[in-house]
Amino acid sequence: MTVNMTMSLPDEVAAFVKSKGNASAYTARILRQQMLAEELERSARLRAEAGIVTTVGEPDETEEETLERWGRVAGR
Repeated sequence: MTVNMTMSLPDEVAAFVKSKGNASAYTARILRQQMLAEELERSARLRAEAGIVTTVGEPDETEEETLERWGRVAGR
């Protein structure tokens, strides 16, 4: 299901998003990445509070690669 939304954006931000072609798809992808990042941060806080030590990324892995890998693990 999709929902139509109207947003007010600064001119330069609107121009950037429009330049990506399908503005809706681009915006949804960026927002999904942010949603996943926030979920990972919350999960890390909960693990830390429980005394569980984890590493977030693989050696030489960029933040984006880590988010993509975790997204695949989460089935997104």
